[in-house]
Amino acid sequence: MQRNSKLVSLLLLVAVGAVVTAAAFPGSATIFHETKEVAGLAVTFGAEPEPALTEEMQFLRWRIRSLADKEPYTDLQDAEAIIKRDGEEFGPFPVRGSRRDPGLYQTRHIFTAAGEYESVLSFRKGEEEEVHTVDFTFRIRERATLEIPRRKGGGS
Repeated sequence: MQRNSKLVSLLLLVAVGAVVTAAAFPGSATIFHETKEVAGLAVTFGAEPEPALTEEMQFLRWRIRSLADKEPYTDLQDAEAIIKRDGEEFGPFPVRGSRRDPGLYQTRHIFTAAGEYESVLSFRKGEEEEVHTVDFTFRIRERATLEIPRRKGGGS
């Protein structure tokens, strides 16, 4: 009986930890992978949902913060993204800021081929004339790798 009590306590502790972790991130939280610095800004890139799969709506997201004060940067101008794969370019795609999450910019896509891609974000910072670019490599996995085959003999 004492063993069951310890197991229940452990499961409760894990559940509480998961709830606290989930509450620490807003609903639009994205798992970001890599940060680069450009033009006095920290640009962090990620895809959502994770894992990034073929044949699914995929958001490419860039979280941008000022290096000076770590605050979200909300004044990108003429922001667009080009996606590259195997030497071929797709885009440019307009990059939109999130109304609910300042400093978060995104595009949305449906990828039809698995493999390694590169996103190239270009933008002007506020009223500045200079165009800045930052690139990130990411991977799209084949959706079929996560699918469970249907049962033999019919059945739904």
